[in-house]
Amino acid sequence: MIHFRDATCHRNHEGTVNTLKSLHIHVPKAVLTGHDAELTCSYELEGAQLYSIRWYRNMIEFYRYVPKESPATKVFPVAQIKVDVAASDQNRVVLTEVDRTLTGEYQCEVSADAPLFHTDIKSAEMVVVAEPPLTSPNVTSDRLSYIGGDHIRANCSSPPSLPAANITWYVNEQMVPGFTANHVLNFSNGYASSLATLELEAALHSPVPTLMIRCEASIFDVWRSTSHTLVLRERSANPASALGRSLTGAATGTCLPTVIVLIIQFFLQLLLQRYSGTSIR
Repeated sequence: MIHFRDATCHRNHEGTVNTLKSLHIHVPKAVLTGHDAELTCSYELEGAQLYSIRWYRNMIEFYRYVPKESPATKVFPVAQIKVDVAASDQNRVVLTEVDRTLTGEYQCEVSADAPLFHTDIKSAEMVVVAEPPLTSPNVTSDRLSYIGGDHIRANCSSPPSLPAANITWYVNEQMVPGFTANHVLNFSNGYASSLATLELEAALHSPVPTLMIRCEASIFDVWRSTSHTLVLRERSANPASALGRSLTGAATGTCLPTVIVLIIQFFLQLLLQRYSGTSIR
């Protein structure tokens, strides 16, 4: 348990105020399992002397730095936590080969020495990500083409991961700020797959007769992958009528030459018959 000491300022005999302030903690939001994680703690003593630095995970102390002691650093046995002592000091602690069970809240406690004994503490969350997925998200749609005004529905599913991935949609390479649904399918091993649905209405008289839809899955800043791109093309509002007009025009264009040929053949036959009759006489 953490005990807070007197947090009041102390004014020395010269009138200078000695105090501990500007405590900041930096913990990686996410780190891949098996990798190292560096946790840092910065502060200003404002003339006071440092008494100790203590690091906790979920309120359990695992590292302490006391400059007046020898050795100054001390590591406490906590399951799965391995500290690189040589790389750790009063401002940082390095955890090596982190395990996914080390996801949790980390606290840095800084204490000033006598006579102030001012103590401050800050905390931050860290997520240990299991091995990233080896496959990309998959995107499907309820149609392959569209006409203006159509309602289009697309689905995106991410491969199983721990934690579940976030999904972002892109239409014609423009990020979609929101979508209608985002569900998580949980598995018994702790992994989860994200499922997202995008619904949109195709614009009427759009200057771009194509919709390119893709989705992107990401886990913090440690993994990111994009799906293939669905290409939906705009089609004519009444293709049957257009096709009929085309066929009618084609038939009309080919009918007239045929009639002319038949007439010419008829007159040629008459001429041949008359010529043949004259020769016999």
